[in-house]
Amino acid sequence: MSRTLFAVAIIGAVAFTVVASAQNTGPVIDSVSMRTEMQRYETIYPDFHFHDPSGTVRFIHREITATNSPKSLKVRDGVIDISPEQQMRGAVYTGGWPCGPESYYVTIQAFVMNLDGQKSNVVEYTIHCNRG
Repeated sequence: MSRTLFAVAIIGAVAFTVVASAQNTGPVIDSVSMRTEMQRYETIYPDFHFHDPSGTVRFIHREITATNSPKSLKVRDGVIDISPEQQMRGAVYTGGWPCGPESYYVTIQAFVMNLDGQKSNVVEYTIHCNRG
């Protein structure tokens, strides 16, 4: 009988360790895919596929790292409002970039951050407006 109790205690300790380490893992951006819609001008929609074991991602930070645009460009941070359950399974946050009439490219780096202050990996993606 003592062998059985000992085995259960070990299994319980291992399970607890796995859960604790999963909770300390931050968010991860798995990939970025792009969709384009054409109205008067192109609008590019980057889809950020991510997951977070804590389910508390609330922010996306983006920063322009390169462009050949003829005019000044700005990118804004965003607020993410996706359920914790979906974030734990894998979620998609969709951004948007209205191109306007010019032909140019813009390269952007992004990461997501959860309410514990944990940042994801940084991803870099390039938007090509009007074949720029």
